[in-house]
Amino acid sequence: MKFLSKVVQPFIKCMHCVLSVGPMPSHIGFIMDGNRRYGTKNKLKQVAGHEAGYFALLSMVTYCYELGIKYVTAYAFSIMDLMTEKFELLCRKDSFFNGYGIRVHVSGNLQLLPQHSRDTTVNNSGLLLTICMAYTSTDEIIHAFEKCCQEKWVENDGGIISLADIEKRMYVYEDCT
Repeated sequence: MKFLSKVVQPFIKCMHCVLSVGPMPSHIGFIMDGNRRYGTKNKLKQVAGHEAGYFALLSMVTYCYELGIKYVTAYAFSIMDLMTEKFELLCRKDSFFNGYGIRVHVSGNLQLLPQHSRDTTVNNSGLLLTICMAYTSTDEIIHAFEKCCQEKWVENDGGIISLADIEKRMYVYEDCT
């Protein structure tokens, strides 16, 4: 996994430089983008690029945990079986995350994950890793609008759908209630 160190080391170096100039942040976010391009550039199979992204995320969460950062958010836009498989590995009872009390929270299209995977770290109280999966604005708006239509037109007798109605049905709003 020589290619993995090429992925992780620049991120750690960059984070160290940023963090050394000011107070320690309580929240850091990562956008997991470019895994396919990374794999292509390094003549790897497409899956290997995504594997490298997964291991880079594990390394970064570990680094954040060691620094005492309380909240990490990772945006994982792809809708794919590999993401579901890796998420299940993160949340296994014998995983690193459970060993260190890291709680994994998912925001986005939860239908992509089996229910048992979503509940395994719920009692952990350490660093909170929020994974925004399948989290595109289009998907979120469609989801919110479908919920509004269901509630207004199917379950009730109609009415105007307001901006407030849509905002209340966005993924992040629903996660906080």
